[in-house]
Amino acid sequence: MGRNRKVGLDWWPRDIGLYRDPKLRAARQKFGVLGPYVYECLLDIAYGDKGYYIAYSGEGREDTLWQLREYTAGLENVTIETLAAVVDQLAASGLFHAALYERGFLTSKRIQMGYFLATVTRNAVPINFDIWLLTEQEMREKNPSGKSFVLRAFISRTENAIYCTENPQSREEQRTEEQRTVEQRTVEDSRAEQNREEKAVTADSGLTTELEEKLNCKFDHNFCLELRRLQNKGMQREVFLDTARQTAENAPRNPAGYFRTLLQNCERDGILTAEDMQKRAKPAPAQPAIGPSSEQLSAFDQEWYERVKRYTREKAVPS
Repeated sequence: MGRNRKVGLDWWPRDIGLYRDPKLRAARQKFGVLGPYVYECLLDIAYGDKGYYIAYSGEGREDTLWQLREYTAGLENVTIETLAAVVDQLAASGLFHAALYERGFLTSKRIQMGYFLATVTRNAVPINFDIWLLTEQEMREKNPSGKSFVLRAFISRTENAIYCTENPQSREEQRTEEQRTVEQRTVEDSRAEQNREEKAVTADSGLTTELEEKLNCKFDHNFCLELRRLQNKGMQREVFLDTARQTAENAPRNPAGYFRTLLQNCERDGILTAEDMQKRAKPAPAQPAIGPSSEQLSAFDQEWYERVKRYTREKAVPS
């Protein structure tokens, strides 16, 4: 069995002045420092996993947003919706290729050039040239010797495309094969997505059903994934039920949204078990009484104290 080809990078180059990039201005104005920070996190995810792109559709989008939430944990209570809005803004500002973003990929020439330079010495690199943005000239300028595997594979692919153009029959056969491959991949992706959704929805379905009945609402697919994540993190059934009870008592207009906010607060405060709830509900110690008690006063002080009270009452009575 052959060795698995390494895809991601162990390190990636960071441009000096990255946070001063004009394309980050809109994200910074709208989201503050969270905008450029999320962009840098996305670079880290891309270079560390696929190397030059992020699959940002379906399950890949959800995984990416959860990774971003882990990156931003502890800074502030950043929601998944906010992180998704930041990614949309980064794409709208031109930091990711617009057409590929619509197809479900986060990538750019900057990302791909960084990956190209970091893999020049590798003997083999898996590349999907359907989403590759660099031209032969751009790659030759950075690698004049032409020893890069990516560059050689790109040139070979171009030559094959020219051959297919000159041989219509071969081109038609290739197109049929590509179409068959795409159809097969679509069926496999659809089955995987269906299995994933069924697995997520059926995770502790008894608890989910009970919570929906208490709140008189239905949870969407993303919320079911959120419940499953909290369960995997160690949040116990008692915490879910108590939080649902609090939601029902407050009778909000959006029970599911209110319930989700309370769960996020519990996670932030480290309330995952029934014991954690008991610690939170422990009453505060009674405050000491103001002033001395009657036992602490001497006979003389007691007489003086009574005289002052009597004088105060008489003064308050109008003449």
